[in-house]
Parts: sequence; C-alpha cells; structure tokens
Amino acid sequence: MKPNTLILPVLIALLFLPLIPIDARNYLLQVLTFLFLNLVLAQSYDMVGGTMGYINLGHITFFGVGAYAFGILLNEGLPFVVSLPLAVVIVVIFAAIISYPFFRLRGAYFSLATFGLVKLMEYATINLSWLTGGSNGLKIEAADRTLQIYYLGLIVVVAVILCSWQIGRSRLGLAMKAIREDEGVARDFGVPTFKVKAQAIMISSIFPGIMGGLYTWQLNFIIPDDVFGLKLALTPIAMAMLGGSGLLIGPIIGAVFLYSVEEVIWTNLAHLQGAVLGLVIVLVGLFMPGGLARLALVERLLSRMGIHEEDK
Repeated sequence: MKPNTLILPVLIALLFLPLIPIDARNYLLQVLTFLFLNLVLAQSYDMVGGTMGYINLGHITFFGVGAYAFGILLNEGLPFVVSLPLAVVIVVIFAAIISYPFFRLRGAYFSLATFGLVKLMEYATINLSWLTGGSNGLKIEAADRTLQIYYLGLIVVVAVILCSWQIGRSRLGLAMKAIREDEGVARDFGVPTFKVKAQAIMISSIFPGIMGGLYTWQLNFIIPDDVFGLKLALTPIAMAMLGGSGLLIGPIIGAVFLYSVEEVIWTNLAHLQGAVLGLVIVLVGLFMPGGLARLALVERLLSRMGIHEEDK
C-alpha cells in the first residue's frame, strides 16, 4: 500500500472532524480514540507477529507497562511531556529484557511463554500495591482531555503505519522476513537473528507504550484487569488475523471492521462481546487464513481505491 493513496484524505477528514459542531462530538471523538488504540495495538503487534512470524500473545504487556509507568510518574509530580517519554523508555527497556529469554523459544513455546507473561504482569501489578494501587487501581488527577488525546492518538496511528511501512522496505524488514520463512537458513546466511528479533520487539513496543500512557491520561483510573485482561490481550491478534497478518493494510482493515462490530454488540448484546474475539480467531483460521485483505473481492475493491497491497 502506498502511504499517500488513501491516508491523506482520511487524515484531513480526521483532523477537521473535531471542528464540526455536533451534539455528540465528544462521544464520537472517544469512539474514534478507542479505534485508534485498537489500530495501533494491531499494527504494532503485526510487526513481530506478521512480518517476523513470531506470534506474540503478550504484546499487550507493553500497553499495560506504559499505562502504569505513565500514571506512576505523573503522580510523582512529573509533567505530562516528561512522564510519557519516560514511560515509553521503560517499556522499551522491558521489551529488551524479555527478548533474551523469550527469543530462545520458537513457535508455540514462544507464544505460550508470552501469554504467561500477561498473567504474570497482572499478578505483579496486583501484589505491588504500594506502587500500583493493587486491585484498588491507580488514579491520576481527573480532567477532560478528550480533544488532546484524540489528536495525540491520531499522530500515533500515522506514526505506527509509516513505521511499519518503512520497516517493510528496510534491511531490518528483509531480515525479519527471512526469519519468518526459515530462521535456520537466515542464520546460516549471516542474519544476526537474535539482534534482529530484539530490535523488532523493541520497536513494536514503542507504540503500545505510548497508547498505554494516553489510556491512563484519558480514563484517569486503571486497574490491572483493564490493561492486562484476556480480552485486551487477544484483541490485536484477532484484528491482525482478520484483516490479513503480514500485510500493511491488514491490521487496519481488521481493526476498523472488528471494532465496529464490537461497538454494535456492546450497544445491543454486551454479554456477547467477550465471545467475539475467540469466534473471529476460530473462523479466520478455518475459512480465511489469509484474512480479509487477501480475499479476491476485497483486493479488487482496494485496487479500485488506488491501494495496491504488498507484503510487509
């Protein structure tokens, strides 16, 4: 997908949307902000899960660490412009630390280990109550920051898409694809596999780390289950798979489609919302292993819109 084919007109529309004087403006901005969150999680997950072929079920831990690190730093009296970058630095360091033991594993073992990390971080957050507030949650000073967070979220969306596009055309991206196809052969041909994998997961952790901080800044209050919950952990994987993992536009399609469906279900059948992610993963695996973006009908539609999909 060429980054200037569709992004520019959509971006212009999103930039001017808050200026439209409508009664439900704040609600619409909040809905779009959560869409931005899901899109960033799905696109950043796919850097490792799609481009490199390592299914990271613990991707959401970067979001959770960012959310708590930002809230703690903000409560310590640091300003927003310092707290958010520092929180992201903490997330990247966390990603670097876990890369060594986790990337010694492959396939299902890697996925299971990363999934276990989600529960480990949830229990750690609960038990470190002196720092995180435990099960009572972490609070920051309450305020309405809807407009600021909307624009910041939009910036992060553009950044993660452009970063993913650039990685796909870089030497790092080529090395990641080589690892996805056959890691042993890639190593034999001189690819520093561990270094590449560590770089990939550290880059992919930046964007959920930022969104975690913005999530705390928006809600003013978080609990462990909010940022390390099973549903949130499965969301980026389901969205990337549904749209087309390994394709630049795949996570975008999956995030927009699945989030829209979830909003309808939340409004009318809230008790079924949790079952949607599991159902999507099962159905995609059985009937659409390539995702929506690889269906002939969708490919033709994208082509007419001037989008020519490429593997990342």
